[in-house]
Amino acid sequence: MHGDTHGTGMNLRKVTSVDATRHQQELLSSRSNRRAMPARDEIGDLPFGDEPYTVKRKFLREEFWVSDSDGNRVLDTGRNVSEGMATFPFRDEDGDVAFRVRSKRVFDSAGEYALLVEGADEPLFTLSKELSFRRHYWAVASPDGEELASVTSRRGLIGAVNTVSQMLSPLPQTFSMDAPNGEHIGEIAGRLHPRTVYDVRIERPGATSQAILSAAGVAIAVLESV
Repeated sequence: MHGDTHGTGMNLRKVTSVDATRHQQELLSSRSNRRAMPARDEIGDLPFGDEPYTVKRKFLREEFWVSDSDGNRVLDTGRNVSEGMATFPFRDEDGDVAFRVRSKRVFDSAGEYALLVEGADEPLFTLSKELSFRRHYWAVASPDGEELASVTSRRGLIGAVNTVSQMLSPLPQTFSMDAPNGEHIGEIAGRLHPRTVYDVRIERPGATSQAILSAAGVAIAVLESV
């Protein structure tokens, strides 16, 4: 009787050991699959890292350059109009187009824009602008409509004057970037400068790629400056 009990205990330990090994293998397989799945950080090929960027408009021209935190120019862009469409091709230091921001209409003060990585047929994300008397509001969304972030200008007199005419107000405007849950994740801050200058800072990217949020911030800075 004692021998049978001892044998049963051995069998239970074997079963437990087998189950633990199988569970460990399934867990490792699950982790491997999650690593193999494309995260938002890996989607697209955007020339942005985890640092702030500055967007500066050239004097009296609808042309812009984007520099990194060390002051190195990393991108240039300007408005191109073709077949009734306004497009901003962002070119790297080698002159190659990294991505484009495209609108549906020329002089689109409130509408839809799309950012396309060069060579891609579908947009990486869209930008939708809503305009009111006291603020500018931008929605950053995936192509299927999932909200990635919202960008809102400050309220009050400065926002109202800038809405009426940017030429009438020398005061810079600052935009807050927030996650879908309302958490503050960055800002697009205007400088008091003879030319239009914005600093784009992503502080807490959360679930969305910092490169995507930086690209959205840079694109909005350009669109707000034309």
